[in-house]
Amino acid sequence: MSAPPIPVDRTFILTFGFQFIAYSLDVALWGIAMVMVLQYFRKYARKDPVGIQIVVGILGVVTTNHIIFSAMLNFKDVILLYGNLEAENTIFYEANVMLCSVYVVEFTAQIFYASRIWILTKRDWRYTAPVVLLALCQFVAGLVQTVEVAKVHLYTKLQAATGPISSTQSGATLACDLTITAILCYVLRKSRSGIRRTDSAVDRMIIFALNRGAMTSIWALLQLIFFVGMPGTFVFMMFILPSSQLYVISVCSMLISRESLRADLRRPNVNGISNSFPMTNTASSGSRSNDTETLTMGNGSVHIATSVVKWVDDIPDDDNAYQNGGDSKRTLQQGIV
Repeated sequence: MSAPPIPVDRTFILTFGFQFIAYSLDVALWGIAMVMVLQYFRKYARKDPVGIQIVVGILGVVTTNHIIFSAMLNFKDVILLYGNLEAENTIFYEANVMLCSVYVVEFTAQIFYASRIWILTKRDWRYTAPVVLLALCQFVAGLVQTVEVAKVHLYTKLQAATGPISSTQSGATLACDLTITAILCYVLRKSRSGIRRTDSAVDRMIIFALNRGAMTSIWALLQLIFFVGMPGTFVFMMFILPSSQLYVISVCSMLISRESLRADLRRPNVNGISNSFPMTNTASSGSRSNDTETLTMGNGSVHIATSVVKWVDDIPDDDNAYQNGGDSKRTLQQGIV
């Protein structure tokens, strides 16, 4: 006779079962994120300022730390302590480190996008300040939540003790990501110049901004919904744990995709004219206002919004930089949001 089936504990499935599912998804996305981090440092980092390289390095190190402690926690909860309900109710220090790492990654990525907005809007604090304040709000709320989780020390008391602060953290994260998306789309749309090739690049930036905003915002919203709507379960972990990887992927994909945009702008058009528009100093040719710079193309001149030109931090492009008559010239620097 075959042995009777072992009954499945529904509570275990809704808690540590979903925690393990969240960990599996987290690891899969971490693999993608690390490939992009390594690709950035291997092919693109040398052209970027040290500050951007440090940001990507921090994201890679902290999210790897998050994965390590997540693996330690799952091994302890699912393997070592399986069946020991009293011990499994304990919140171990690995959970606190894992949770804090998520908030550090989110804050770093959001501040990075705030710096991009600062450049794109020519240092207009009215656009940057809301992003920075919301990022600080979610980060501080996350740190407070981590401390409260450590004090509670029991999963059965987690909802009652950390519900308000957890909701504040999730709400601030959602608001910050939506604000970043809205500002980037608005400012980029204002930067359209009327040149088909350049406007196409701007449209691609807008699409990227919408995609990254939707990706992280939906994750934050689902985390909030399931934490509040399904207390006593770990379903919300499916969204809070992998969220750090989404931020790493969004930052790295933005940095990597800049080269594709530059290549599109340099590609000759149907008339054989190169789209790597040399930009001359105003002292030598053309004119300049507060919002535009003159670029020479063929026998005429066109205008590109300065904010779009300076979206990337004046990354050197040796292949396209050249001298003419003693006047320093630089190529159009085109980045992605």
